Amino acid sequence: MSSDGFKNKKVVVTRPVERSESLAKIIRESNGQPVIVPTLELQFVKSEELLYIVKNIDEYDWIVFTSPAGVKSFFSIYKKDSIPSKIAVIGVKTEEILKKYNETPDLIPKDFTAEGLLESFASIDLKNKKIALPRTLSARTVLPEGLEEYGAEVTIAEAYTSSIPKDKTKIIKLMDDILSNEIDIITFTSPLTVHNLLKVIKNEKSEQYDEFLHKLQSEVIVGSIGPITGKALKQYNIPAIEANRYTVKDMIDALLQYI
Repeated sequence: MSSDGFKNKKVVVTRPVERSESLAKIIRESNGQPVIVPTLELQFVKSEELLYIVKNIDEYDWIVFTSPAGVKSFFSIYKKDSIPSKIAVIGVKTEEILKKYNETPDLIPKDFTAEGLLESFASIDLKNKKIALPRTLSARTVLPEGLEEYGAEVTIAEAYTSSIPKDKTKIIKLMDDILSNEIDIITFTSPLTVHNLLKVIKNEKSEQYDEFLHKLQSEVIVGSIGPITGKALKQYNIPAIEANRYTVKDMIDALLQYI
């Protein structure tokens, strides 16, 4: 790998603004220029189910956090000293945020996906166990369905929403920059970061959508954090560089090795 890193290449960060700085910092440390264009907007939700989990946490054998936003939303309401339930998290970033609330996970999979977490749970008796799952309702159903197949009773609680940003000007400017060959690399860290970007372009600039998509398919280097995001990109025939370990640092390392 060259010590020049990204050699001043412009690298787009599409994750929510609250989570963009950690990735932008890694890009800067690798001599790249981060271009922050969130295609997701997160908002915490105090749903009835989440309030119930917080109030009745003693009932639950496990609480599962699948994202930093789920952790933050839960602790924006939960004010007790510690969580009595066992805690599972999907990835190291979620674990890092959890530790800020003085909690340590009891379970973290090697493979940072819902499938990886289910594999880690396979050796644990979940029959008749109650599991709390605070997350966005737009997430895939594979995790709660898999836990229920193990015999668990799962309470899904909406903890935040993931929506297209209300202000779309940065996304439209990104399209212009990509069409003008001013962007070298674009990174995606979830399926919604992919779908939302293309949905906005298709809705707002339909006459330029095909040209934009062609640029992503053939000219811009694309980084994917893992196979679930990679699968979303494949729906649009967009090839992507993907790391073996599903973290932003590993995604950047894979991109550096590629270039």
